[in-house]
Parts: sequence; structure tokens; C-alpha cells
Amino acid sequence: MNFGWIEIGLFYGVAVAFGVWQYVAMDRKLKKTRAERAAKEAAEREGEGPTA
Repeated sequence: MNFGWIEIGLFYGVAVAFGVWQYVAMDRKLKKTRAERAAKEAAEREGEGPTA
């Protein structure tokens, strides 16, 4: 049996899974941050109104 290939497959499988998980987590966090910023800017625009 060639256990080297099994070890390589498991190691890179875990590494790729971790990378995908980090990518998805960062994507979620960026979307949340962008939505919060957009809501804050919209609230600031509504509150301004005409000042003259």
C-alpha cells in the first residue's frame, strides 16, 4: 500500500478546506461591514436635509 498518497490527500484536503472556510468567513464579514456602513451613510443623508 502507498500511504504517502493518503497522507498527502488528507493534509491538502484539510488545508484547502481551511482556506475555503477563511474565505467564506471573510466574505461574510465584509458584506456585514459594507451593509452597516451603507445604512449609516443613508441615515446620515436622511438626517441632513436642507440647511439653508
